[in-house]
Formats: sequence, C-alpha cells, structure tokens
Amino acid sequence: MPSTRWMKGAVVASVFAATLTTAAPVSADPPTGPYPPSPTAPCDAISPIAIPCVGLGKTADAVAAECRRVGVPDKHCVLPLAHRVTQAARDAYLQSWVHRTAQFQYALGDPLPLREAQWLGTHNSFNSLSDSFTVSHADSNQQLSLAQQLDIDVRSIELDLHYIRRLDLLGRRGVTVCHGLGPEEGNLGCTTEPLLDAVLAPIATWLNAPGHADEVILVLLQDELKNPSAYGLAVRALESVLRRPDGQSLIYRPDPSQRAANGCVPLPPGMSRDDVRTSGAQVVLVSSCASGFAADVFDWSGARVQNGPTSRYRPFPTCDARYGSGTYASRLVRYFEDSTLVSAIVNPTRPPADPDALTPAKARAMTDCGVNLFGFDQLLPEDGRIQASLWSWAPDEPRVGAGTCTLQRADGRWVAAPCGDLHPAACLDSAGRWTVTASPVMFAGAPMACGAAGSEFGLPRTGDQNSQLHAAAGAAGGAWVHYTVTQ
Repeated sequence: MPSTRWMKGAVVASVFAATLTTAAPVSADPPTGPYPPSPTAPCDAISPIAIPCVGLGKTADAVAAECRRVGVPDKHCVLPLAHRVTQAARDAYLQSWVHRTAQFQYALGDPLPLREAQWLGTHNSFNSLSDSFTVSHADSNQQLSLAQQLDIDVRSIELDLHYIRRLDLLGRRGVTVCHGLGPEEGNLGCTTEPLLDAVLAPIATWLNAPGHADEVILVLLQDELKNPSAYGLAVRALESVLRRPDGQSLIYRPDPSQRAANGCVPLPPGMSRDDVRTSGAQVVLVSSCASGFAADVFDWSGARVQNGPTSRYRPFPTCDARYGSGTYASRLVRYFEDSTLVSAIVNPTRPPADPDALTPAKARAMTDCGVNLFGFDQLLPEDGRIQASLWSWAPDEPRVGAGTCTLQRADGRWVAAPCGDLHPAACLDSAGRWTVTASPVMFAGAPMACGAAGSEFGLPRTGDQNSQLHAAAGAAGGAWVHYTVTQ
C-alpha cells in the first residue's frame, strides 16, 4: 500500500503555486460558452493520446485532495491540471436557479414509476479522493464525497461491493467498497478501501439531516461478493446503518410474496418515489439477483438497460438507434462514463478529448430523448451537466410578478406568464400522445379546450414528454402547461 507521505510533502510545495493560480469561485449558473475545458486542457493540446494527460491529471487531483485533507483552505488547493473542488462552488449551487429547478423536476417525477422518473446519478460514486488515499481512489471517478454529491442533487449512487481480506480485521474478510476486478481476478485493485458500513454512514447521516426527510435515493449495488457469508455481512451493514435515529429502517424492502423463481423480487414496474415515502422509507436498493441479500435488494436486471459508449448519441428525435421508443417507455435507461486512467490504458489510442464522455450537449440530448438515469464521472456543480439535465424552467424562472400560469415557450423551456394571455393548450390523450389546441385560449379555458378534443390538459413530467409536446407545438411554439406558480 503506497504511503501518503509523498502527497503531504507535495502539498507544502504546491500551495504557493496554487494560490497564484486561484480565481474566484465558478458560478453555478449556466455556462455562457461550451463545455468547460478539461483541467488537463494544456496537456490535451499537445498530446495525441489520453494516457499521459489523464495520468498527470490524476496526480494533480491526488495532491489537491491531500491539500484539502490536511486543512489548507480549499481555494488554495486549486492546482493546475486538477479539478476545481471548493465549498464556495457548492454553496453557490445551493443558492442557484439550477438547484431550484433540479428539485422541481425531481418532485414532478415523484408520482411516476421509477422506470420513468428522472434520476441524476454518478458512476462509481464511492471512488473519490475526498475521504482517503488508496490505490483505487487514486484513479478516481469522483472528486466529491457522497454527502457532497447528494448536496448537488445526485439521487442515484453506485457502490461496488467486494469481499476481501483486511489488515484491520486481522486477515479476516470484510465487505469492502472499492473499484477493482471481481473475485475471479482476486479482487485486484482493492486494498484498504472502507468497509460497507463506513460508506453507508454518511448516506444515512445526510438522509436524517433536517430538510431531507422527503428525499428518496436509488442505490445501485455492483455485486462482486459471490460468497454466502459476504451477503450476510452486507445485509447486516445495510440494516444496521440505514436507519433513522428512532431505529426505523430507511430501506424500502421487497415484498416477499413477489419473489420470482430465481429467489429475488423484481423491481416493481409501477413503484414510485411517492410509494417509497408513503411506506416511511427513503432508500431503494437494486442489484443483479443474489438470493443472499434479496430481502433488502430488488433485482433490477429486467428493469433497466445501460450503456457506456455515447459517441453516437444524437439530439431528439434521432437519439440512439440501439433503443426504440418501447425501451424508453418500459425500462430505466442508464448511460455512464469512465474517466479512470485504467480506461485510458485499455484504449491506448483514445484521444485526450474522450468521444464517449457525457458532455453537457449529450446530457441534454439524452434528457430530451428519455434517458432517465445518468452515471456521471467527476461531477461538479458548475461543470454544465446538471444544467443540461434541466428541461422545464428557463434560467431564473418562474419570475416574480410575471404571472402565475406556466407557458412552454418556443424553445421548449417554461416561463411564468399572465393567465389572461392567449396561447394554445398542451393536451395529453389516453395513449400518451401530446397535441396542442388549434386555437389559443386563456389558461382557465385550457381544460375545456383539451376536453373537447378528447384529451386532458397536460403537464409534462419528464424530459421526453416535454420534447414530445415541444414537437407537437411546432416551430411557432408556445403552449400552456397544467401548472400554477405559487408566489
């Protein structure tokens, strides 16, 4: 196991240079230009392949993380080639229209089946330098801690579970959360990463904090245990840590009566976040089927499709030819990326600008098409990808004094408008098709106008529904949607 001493020495040598290169915190409002440049952009400009630049970036990220960990103010730990990680950026995000709109969209999806609701998520959420330096964490997928990710509206996190021998357990094996190969390859890459209960603790703390009682999160468990004893230990950790202060479980448990022939309960197709809240729970656990922890964990094998490569993704309505409309309608569709050095080494000719990265442009296209579960790497509040997942309110809307009715304008984004204005109304029929009324009406007349056409006055609750309405409105655009602003 490499020592962290070299990093602590590097911190002392780097703080002065970091101070010279530190700028003001980046705003959480939408970028005025394209995707913010990679921290390794100076290297990317001269290297034909990704490996050296990714390696330099990982080293800079590790030094910056150690700088923060030893107590240096984070604004002085922003190093060249490293990701910019500051509390100021998180604080600015929590005061931004982006945060308000992300929360609004999350609430819109609460009554929908989980397979239709939108989830902002991270890939290998645990694999971050924020907590400790290990071999696995050095090649990190994330810069923020799990609690910090939840702060910026991530509601789907991924934990990889391994069963390895540990020095702190005197050679006994424990359920460890790490980024490594499976047991068939000796769990290569796992070293001194934390036990599962230690990783779950900040999640439980965050859920039990004031203001988070209504938050429901989806936890993806990547199963690399493959051992009956390991499943028992995993269940013990899940059930002992994911609890409220009064002892009530936070886990939404599968119904044993719905157990399939494989010994697991499939993720119910109609289950919603509202259902989870009504039960008093806040955590939905999903994985591939493993009967050893089936009492707590849903089998989502048939409920989702997922892909890594995204270079061929196109804006709505082209989207991704691999999936038809039936797939988007019936399953969770997940796309993830991998920013590790290992992934660059596996593909040694990959250019520095990864064609498979989930850029804001791709995130926007995927949101419009119906991708509802993202696995972002290196997610930061100001990098543009959360903003790209917003399809409802336009920036800084709804504006106070602009009106209390909601209009989808010509570009598809929503604005507050006077209810007495005349616009077509958004109508949704029983088959899920969106249309707009032939004649403009005042907001109060929208239900009757849609009813005359055999539909109901509708409210888009997902990015693809909003895209379908926008397409139905045509180039002229502009349609009332069934939402009244409370001011």
